[in-house]
Amino acid sequence: MAEEMKGGVLFFGKENDWFYVSTASSIVSLQRHAREMHHLVPFWFGITEQGTLVDQSQPAAVKIAGNNNLPILAIIHNFASPHMDDLIHELLSNETLRQKLIDSIEIMLENHDFAGLNIDFEFVPPADRANLNAFFFCSSRRRHTRFKITISVPAKLADDPEHPFSGAFDYRTLASFSDQLYILAYDEHFSMPGPIASIGFVRNVLDYATSVIPPHKIKLGMAVYGYDWGTSQGIPKSLTYREAIELAQRHNAIIVYDEEAQEPTFTYTANGRQHVVWFENARSFSAKLDLVFKYNLAGIAVWRLGQEDPRIWIVIRNRLTFGPNFHLL
Repeated sequence: MAEEMKGGVLFFGKENDWFYVSTASSIVSLQRHAREMHHLVPFWFGITEQGTLVDQSQPAAVKIAGNNNLPILAIIHNFASPHMDDLIHELLSNETLRQKLIDSIEIMLENHDFAGLNIDFEFVPPADRANLNAFFFCSSRRRHTRFKITISVPAKLADDPEHPFSGAFDYRTLASFSDQLYILAYDEHFSMPGPIASIGFVRNVLDYATSVIPPHKIKLGMAVYGYDWGTSQGIPKSLTYREAIELAQRHNAIIVYDEEAQEPTFTYTANGRQHVVWFENARSFSAKLDLVFKYNLAGIAVWRLGQEDPRIWIVIRNRLTFGPNFHLL
């Protein structure tokens, strides 16, 4: 197994990349762990209807990354909103706008000292599958080899071009136009309570992904957050690991580690309403890290820095230093 040094730590051929949003908790975690990451992947450049980019970069984070020799892969995004499906459709389907966006991305890369980028287009209409492929085909023909190009794609168990959320994403084709795909294997449950990413779900996602993408081009997207459902269905409240623990303590709730899902959960009652919480911790993180070794993937991409159980960094140091069979927890 290939080995490399990073921040004084010996890694067994697996990279750990971390998504980043400019919050107070995120920058604290960045300061503590910059030398333990391979890439910082910040949510910084939103697209506009003119094909330009909104620069939301954070100078303080850029400085920390630079001081720690941490490469940045800046995210190009459509604001992760279902209300932006018309915007992404127009940009992908209009050849002039599509080319303008590609030009804007090239200018951004030339003007910043970034190692590359991550394209994170969400809620792309299934009908734009061919347009999405065309965007990446044109991008790949124009790109400079010194920039690393990665693409975030939704998890799926099979290729269904009509699926409303993942149908536009042709894994095999997108992999051919990029250095790596980040398979976002989380949000298994959202509109109703359930695990954020049960081990069985992640395993099934990887079974399909590795059947159409070379494993060395895959990074497993992993969550470190939780959800609190106040009813049997509906949009949950997002929780960091710390918020989940404090919530359980406040309501004297008993946290149970679900062995089948390999994820912690608890319930509590507030104002006469029962709540269900599922969240990720170091133990569930370690369980999914097993799959990275089992499928021989390139590594992980974690959403997001500042939300994590602090013990996850112990898992990363030990599992990636002493090898896949080392289990601390």
